[in-house]
Parts: sequence; C-alpha cells; structure tokens
Amino acid sequence: MLVVALVVVGAVAATATVVAFGSRGDDRPSHDAYVKDVNAICRDYGERLDRIPPPGDLSSPGAIVESLEQALPLLREQVRTIRALQRPTGDEARVARFFRLTDSSLVALQAALDAALERALYPMATALTRFGERRDEAKSVARLLGFAC
Repeated sequence: MLVVALVVVGAVAATATVVAFGSRGDDRPSHDAYVKDVNAICRDYGERLDRIPPPGDLSSPGAIVESLEQALPLLREQVRTIRALQRPTGDEARVARFFRLTDSSLVALQAALDAALERALYPMATALTRFGERRDEAKSVARLLGFAC
C-alpha cells in the first residue's frame, strides 16, 4: 500500500513538474508581440528624448553637460524598461548582443559626461565617438530583431 501511495505521489509530482515547466514556455510572448512592446517603449522614450535640446556646440563642455544630464537618465530608464519585458524564445544571442552594445554605449556616454564636467575636451570627444560607434552597432542589431529604436 505504501509503495502504491509513493508511486501515485511521484506520478502526481512528475505531472505537476511537467505542467509547470511546460506552461512557462507557453507564457512567453511571440517574437512579434515582443517587438511590438519594445517598439512602443522606444516610441514613448523617443518622444521624451526629442524634447531634450541637443548640444549646440560639441566643443562646449557646458552644452554637453546640459544635454547629457537630461538624456542619460532617460536612456538608462528605457533600457531597464525593455530589459524587464519577458522575451520570446529564439534570438537570445541577438538580444543579448543588443543589450551588451547598448550598455557599452551608455558607459561611453557617462564617460563623455564625466569628461565634460571636468572640462576635458579630448576625453569628452573620444567618449562621444565611442558612444556613437556602440550606438550604431546596437541599432544594427536592433534592426535585425525588428526594433524601431
């Protein structure tokens, strides 16, 4: 009797495990739904970022500081919001590359802000260049994924 009870309990536990793990994959959004959500986030943050005036003179650290102090927190928040979305299966490598490049671009943008605060023109300019390169690489990967960011 004890053996039968253990077998029944084991079978129920195994079934519950299969159902739990099986349904986890079913709850993931489709690629199209994920892209739609990412693009909605990008539209929202894009509109907010468009309201920040770009620096008029790239050789003016003050203009860089004014612009980046407003833009950088929004860009970080945008990335956190996208990262919080549940991702579909597939494209994991591309999505990971997108986030690595995006993170790298934000590190470079922070370095540009830090250099601008120090009035260090050359480090500021090189950090802005690094930011542009990483941003462009991230945008290339984003396009492959269907993101309109």
